[in-house]
Amino acid sequence: MSIRRVAVLGSTGSIGKQALEIIEARPDLELHSILCLRNIDLLRQQKKKYLPSISAVVSPEGDIPPDIIKGTGVLDQAVEGADIVLNAIVGSAGLRASILCQELDIPLALANKESLVIGGKLLRDHLKAGKVIPVDSEHSTIERCLQSEKRPVRGITLTASGGSVLLMSVDEIRTAGPERILKHPTWDMGARITVDSATMVNKAYEVIEAGWLFENIPVEVVIHPQSIVHSFIRLEDGSWKALLGQPDMKIPLQYAMQWPDRELDVLADDKPVNWGALTFMGMNGEKYPAFSIVVQTGIDGETFPAVANAADEVAVQAFLEGRILFGNIAEIIDEVLTLHQSYSVGSLEDVLEADLNARAVASGIVSKLC
Repeated sequence: MSIRRVAVLGSTGSIGKQALEIIEARPDLELHSILCLRNIDLLRQQKKKYLPSISAVVSPEGDIPPDIIKGTGVLDQAVEGADIVLNAIVGSAGLRASILCQELDIPLALANKESLVIGGKLLRDHLKAGKVIPVDSEHSTIERCLQSEKRPVRGITLTASGGSVLLMSVDEIRTAGPERILKHPTWDMGARITVDSATMVNKAYEVIEAGWLFENIPVEVVIHPQSIVHSFIRLEDGSWKALLGQPDMKIPLQYAMQWPDRELDVLADDKPVNWGALTFMGMNGEKYPAFSIVVQTGIDGETFPAVANAADEVAVQAFLEGRILFGNIAEIIDEVLTLHQSYSVGSLEDVLEADLNARAVASGIVSKLC
């Protein structure tokens, strides 16, 4: 089998680090490039261990060795020449990388859900060509479940763990501090996505993302604390189909990097008797007020999703810094959206303008709360 060259964007994050381990273990994968925002110390360690052809940092802090490229133009260099790109960049910054993959006609293993949330319209060509391979465990599950279905399906149901606030009261949730919120019960993730899991903003993004990946299929969400079922599809006759297993991001990562039909290594050794009882419950709007707010932006379209994402990024950072309460996050998103005058998205610049304006408004609201 031919060697596949993989570019790993966001190599110093949780997803990126796991991807590097998979690439190292597979003789049919070769590390083309690694790129990070600023964690130069870890990038240097990765360069030494994994020997990529290109190592790049966007906004370095400290001295940079001459064999690591730096600056805003490094994205193009990291992507060009790759056979597949894993986009694990955090936040809205990942959209530019996804658009570049489309322009260069390179398959995109997408872990950066914001690319579709705020810029799905800009990636339609790549989506229609079937060259966007989801890495989120929920969407990877749906992709795999749909593959063998020749008949239309009735719907998609995404599962959500409920995050760290699942067992808290509404009053506890509002004032919970970062230390408590960052203790996710089933997944080991970065700070922002862990907070977004607790607000259920992350799940709202996944609903919007599913709308782009699997057009014209209704999407619902259920709470499933054990995170064993990684989402369902409902078949034409009303029966259900799902993929089950212990939470492990290496499984959807390997699947995406081996897309469409390359051999997969066995990564899971769990058995059903190890899972315990599996429970499901409906979404609690009182506990997760941000969920419906953000889902609605996907329905409204235009620049609303970009504004919601920008407001969320500002609010989450303020929360992590101890400047606002956890309960303020949903309120800030809602207020920024209420103040926004939406417009159609025709280019990356449209998204970036909405993003910038929303950040300014959200920062102003945060300042008043401090």
